[in-house]
Amino acid sequence: RFSFQLRNKSIRAEVDVEEGIDSVWLDRDQIDQVLDNLVSNAIKYTLDGGRIVISARRLDPAMVAISVKDTGIGIPKKDLNRIFERFYRVDKARSRNMGGTGLGLSIAREIVKAHGGSISLDSELNEGTTVTVMLPAPQEEGERA
Repeated sequence: RFSFQLRNKSIRAEVDVEEGIDSVWLDRDQIDQVLDNLVSNAIKYTLDGGRIVISARRLDPAMVAISVKDTGIGIPKKDLNRIFERFYRVDKARSRNMGGTGLGLSIAREIVKAHGGSISLDSELNEGTTVTVMLPAPQEEGERA
């Protein structure tokens, strides 16, 4: 879905799914929307030649952590506590030029909360950002050990 944008900016993307995560029960369309937003942001704010890693790991039998990590421009510490607010944009002029509305992370947070999960963000200015989504994701009945 993002191959054109990745090639355009020469961004290397990797997917790292921990062994043993074959399938989980989630609302695919809504979690797809969350991941679309996170990957789109990672591409938008990663400079040409950067890197994005999407990873998934099972924290316990009923919890999955999905992370999107980039080598992008990062977010200033002063903005981190407001980043999930509706319409909040770190750099309003730049976001407008890049097509941002300031709703993506707020919507992602609401979707994740509706699934009984949580979303967190860790960022260093000029080093990159990692967004982690924690979701209850019990295995299919037949897959339990």
